[in-house]
Amino acid sequence: MLGEAGEAVGLDRVLKTNTSKRRTMSLLRQGMRWYELIETMPEERLLTLMTSFERMLREDALFQGFLGLEAE
Repeated sequence: MLGEAGEAVGLDRVLKTNTSKRRTMSLLRQGMRWYELIETMPEERLLTLMTSFERMLREDALFQGFLGLEAE
């Protein structure tokens, strides 16, 4: 889900190693990479990623029930 959150706000372009317009890394792989980079990530990028991630958690029915959240 972290990879999807990054892609939703356009951060996937930072991870691309070429100029392809198609996804070159799976969302799982992107999420794993973002998790690895959290410690050294610039604060602005981290805030963008975490805001997108929070939005996705709030929109997901499974997490709404698990975390006791209401849909926005």
